[in-house]
Amino acid sequence: MDPIVYVALGMALAAGIAGAASSFGVGIAGAAAAGAVAEDEKNFKNALILEGLPMTQSIYGLITLFLIALVSGILGGSFKFAAATQENVIKSAILLGAGLTVGLTGLSAIPQGIIASAGIGAVAKNPKTFTQGIIFAAMAETMAIFGLVGALILIVTGVGF
Repeated sequence: MDPIVYVALGMALAAGIAGAASSFGVGIAGAAAAGAVAEDEKNFKNALILEGLPMTQSIYGLITLFLIALVSGILGGSFKFAAATQENVIKSAILLGAGLTVGLTGLSAIPQGIIASAGIGAVAKNPKTFTQGIIFAAMAETMAIFGLVGALILIVTGVGF
């Protein structure tokens, strides 16, 4: 397969999967936020913060997309791996792996949205539980952070800057 196909897939999977998962997570939490705000408008600030937590996985996907585009030369306008040599195919496959890593760990945005949704309900009943709600939701975020770190390691050690 042509190296640019691997690179393009890596970029698409990183941003696409993580972005779609963030959409689901924010949607789940947003439904709970709307209900909490309907009960009492004072719940808006806390609900908005908790609702936004699953959005960060899409940021990780976007960062990875840009990093892959940068190290491959696509962002600079000169694709570095155009020749289908064994080395270029391997480097392109590594970039595909980096994108897939971030995309798949970005799926953590969906359970994070569920957890944030429960946190929104808890905060609506007892505002003192806000910090705990953030901590619970942040636990799901950890997997996405691990995925981003793994992708960075793959990019730096496998392809370099």
